[in-house]
Amino acid sequence: MAVGDSVVGGLDFMRQDLNYLKQRGAFARHQGKLNVVFCDSHVESPTLAFLFADPSDAALCRWNRDHLPHRERLAP
Repeated sequence: MAVGDSVVGGLDFMRQDLNYLKQRGAFARHQGKLNVVFCDSHVESPTLAFLFADPSDAALCRWNRDHLPHRERLAP
């Protein structure tokens, strides 16, 4: 992912806690989805849960340019 919708303001786009996002009204925008632009210039609208809470390899690999899940980077 190269660029994503701002969820809580600011310039970083990283995995967030869903409760934190709910408190800030993120689920009310775009029917609970975010627009994300990838380095190859395609655009997707994944759900907040897929982006920020899904522990599957399919979700985690989206965050890494080598297309690997890198579970070692997840918080314990």
